[in-house]
Amino acid sequence: MATERTAHTDRLAPGTRFALWIRRPRSWIEIAAWAALAAFVVFTIGPALTGHGTFLNTGLLSRYTPWAQTLGDSVTSTNIYTSDPLDSNAPQTSLLATLAHQGVFAAWDPYVAGGTALGGVPDSGQFSPLSLPWWILPLSYAPGAVKFLEIVAVTVGMSLLLRRWGVPRAGWPIASLVYASSGFMVAWSNWPQTRVAAFIPLVFWAVDRAAVELRKRDLLSVGGTLAAMLLGGFPAVVGYTLFFAGAFFVARTIVAHRNWRGVLGSAGIAVGGIVVGVLFSAWQLVPFALNALSVVDFSGRAQRGPNGLGAFPLVTAWVQDISFAQASGASWGVRNPVEEYSYIGIAAVVLVAAAVLIRPAVRPLTDRVPSPLVARRTVGIVAIATALLAFAIVVVYLGGPVLSAVRELPVFNSNPIGRARCVVLFIAAALAGVGFGRLVDGDDLRAELARFRTASPLRRTGRIAAIAVVLFAAVGASAFTFNALGHVPKGYVHQVKLEILAIGLVGIGTVIAVGLVWLFRSRVVMVVAACAVAAMVAAPAVVATKPWWPIAPASTFYPDAPAIDYLKDHVSDQDRYTTTGNATILGAASYFQMRSVTGHTFQTAEWKQLMGAVDPDTYPTATYLTLSPNLMPELADSGILDRLATKYMIADPSAVIAGTTEAAPTRTTWTDLTADRSTVESGSETGPVNGITFTGPPATTLAPGGMELTVSAIADGSGETLASTKSWVPGLGGPRNVALEGSDIPADTAWHLTITVTGQNSVVPIGTDDDGHAVISVTRPVAGDGVSVVHTGDATIYERSNALPRVRWASSAVVEKTTTGLVRKLADQSLPDDTVVLSADPDHRADPDGTATVSLQPSDVNSTVAKVDATGGGWVVVADSLQRKGWSATVDGATTDMVRADSVGAAVWVPAGKHTVELRYHTPGLREGIALSAASGFVAAVVCAFVLVRRRRRRLR
Repeated sequence: MATERTAHTDRLAPGTRFALWIRRPRSWIEIAAWAALAAFVVFTIGPALTGHGTFLNTGLLSRYTPWAQTLGDSVTSTNIYTSDPLDSNAPQTSLLATLAHQGVFAAWDPYVAGGTALGGVPDSGQFSPLSLPWWILPLSYAPGAVKFLEIVAVTVGMSLLLRRWGVPRAGWPIASLVYASSGFMVAWSNWPQTRVAAFIPLVFWAVDRAAVELRKRDLLSVGGTLAAMLLGGFPAVVGYTLFFAGAFFVARTIVAHRNWRGVLGSAGIAVGGIVVGVLFSAWQLVPFALNALSVVDFSGRAQRGPNGLGAFPLVTAWVQDISFAQASGASWGVRNPVEEYSYIGIAAVVLVAAAVLIRPAVRPLTDRVPSPLVARRTVGIVAIATALLAFAIVVVYLGGPVLSAVRELPVFNSNPIGRARCVVLFIAAALAGVGFGRLVDGDDLRAELARFRTASPLRRTGRIAAIAVVLFAAVGASAFTFNALGHVPKGYVHQVKLEILAIGLVGIGTVIAVGLVWLFRSRVVMVVAACAVAAMVAAPAVVATKPWWPIAPASTFYPDAPAIDYLKDHVSDQDRYTTTGNATILGAASYFQMRSVTGHTFQTAEWKQLMGAVDPDTYPTATYLTLSPNLMPELADSGILDRLATKYMIADPSAVIAGTTEAAPTRTTWTDLTADRSTVESGSETGPVNGITFTGPPATTLAPGGMELTVSAIADGSGETLASTKSWVPGLGGPRNVALEGSDIPADTAWHLTITVTGQNSVVPIGTDDDGHAVISVTRPVAGDGVSVVHTGDATIYERSNALPRVRWASSAVVEKTTTGLVRKLADQSLPDDTVVLSADPDHRADPDGTATVSLQPSDVNSTVAKVDATGGGWVVVADSLQRKGWSATVDGATTDMVRADSVGAAVWVPAGKHTVELRYHTPGLREGIALSAASGFVAAVVCAFVLVRRRRRRLR
């Protein structure tokens, strides 16, 4: 009869079929569920999708120099935890896409940390299928489009998976909504991690097919989805997914087949699919593996012991603010909230319980496949998924001996376990979709009780166990929440309690709605209750997500600023600049295409050794390199920075000033600056100056719109302005450093300062002496160090005129074979500029009396080309981070050796005469990887074509 009804329905006109469909109560529930998912998208990323802002959190730039000056307090961000995409992933992807539009494949990024591998490795996830918007859309629009594609991928994967499990269509968008709004997918947005995790539903769908169907075509299902994950650039998420998917697969195939032949056949398909996925993505995996072996240091990532994330991060699954004040406030957890946020919502938690408690009304039937196969698809699925969820929670959150054992496995031993919560949240979301489906097509409680009375002891035990599991989980969740509340700081207790009250009301409302449907199964009750549940899933998800996903004005997408413009105009291909502190986010170098010493990327051990010698306290993480602004006087005189062509330094306007600081007179009183009297003068000084320090208010004075601070050096006699700087400041308090472009003021020129503050809405006290003169300490330039202030205001920029060119000539060489000796030599300011420090005895001897001119030639980012005119043999030295595989050198087109030079760089021997020297980077393993992927794709296409042709011939017969 079902077949006859289906055939009859298929013969109806589309309008008639829709009219019949829309009359069904389930259809209205389905519409409400999809509307909930659509509402989540509209209210979170809708403005970015309609061009009214960018999804990349560039409003955060207002916290960084130099944009704090240009943006002021006109732009803010509700998310202070996601700066990494701004200074790493987004700039590198932008560089790759920009150069691709110019016809250049950027295998190398020469702009950060002396250079790093780029296009040939998947570190930024640029070749994920979900990264397509970066390649074809405006850069400011791309992040929002990528997030939309992530949600689409999640929805497709969840729909395919839950369809296999026999879940009504209404459950598909709810599961997709829960996972798309889950803590991992929200907190890690704009990182490659979410582009990888978005494919987890599809991978589980493919694994489920391999476990149940026993069809060879699922080699491509598993391989294709796995390849999409691997191209996303974060293999740890892939490893976690395969681990839990493997456990899921074992349980599914055993329950589905219950014989060794079926189990082994499905295992062969699954393993074969993994191999296919690796081969399809080999063009990125092979270069990644080779780069990781030579550059990535895994020792600092070692994970040992039984400690998981803990119970408090688990509580964020239903109380999002239990360990931190959303994304914009204080955090009292033990980790960055990005590493532990686990939200799914209290309504989703209730739906998971509904999936466990409510049985389906009937088993799904279809006229397209044999019913035994349908049974294999659905049998035991809730029990398996629930057991897997419990196991994953123990491993990721609760820890213990299980986690200790798991941490002996690859991936788990070198990555934080908290990142595995992406799989936990996926499983919970899938079960929430099952639970919502049970509202549409579940058994009613009275029929369940009637069957329970006549059920076998085994089935009764199973039902009692399910109830016990739900009750145990509810009690545990309540206990965890109560304990977590005890660790909330007093200032946030009231706020968190109100949030718990609101969440409790939503939870009770969801329980009542589910209970009414389970008890009565009335059509009206079912529609109203299911719509209410969909709203109680969607609305809190929007509220919890919006602070994490601020939409910034498109004008904040890496905007220009006076300091940026100065660097772009002055940092040539022969120079570098260095950041200090948070002055310019590190990735700005890649975005604006300016070479920098610092950066947020994987770096060679040799580069790290030199940077550690410059600043022993750098590298808060293995990939994050910036220098301390408190070391500004030492950085100005660093021989190592000279050797690395560091001609410019950029610092916050209030940072420590480079030079020699003279002691300030004693402050004896205060002078209040007001709107009517906004200026105070200092006593007379003479000679050059790099900057001054004055004493601001004893308690920080703030102004709603910020204040404008102007400091000028005025010649005593003529009144001429010798140097002046103007900065926007949110407030003033305590000592304030102000750099001035006064390095060239003659030694006999007398001057005094004027300090002006405007925009204040209260008095701004400035420290003065008995005569009413502002008390200042003066920082003088150091004679002979070649350091001068060249830009002030939004940032302070110093020029280091003693820095050597990035590509230079060396007519002599010294050999130092120890690391300590290398660093000591390079730091020695007495080392002649035309001397290169080699790490091994050379085969050539330079002409000490020879000279040469070296001129850089235009080239793409993957190479350095120089014309050399030498009177004698010597070395062309390139001060880039070249101690890695992939680099080669030619002289006049003939391959030649590159020798390690100045620890991090390379030197090429060049005989007397005119020559062209080229150093070029080719991603190691890229050609071999492309060959593997191309061959695999060709074989797969041939096999598919053969199968299709054979199938067609059979049909014709």
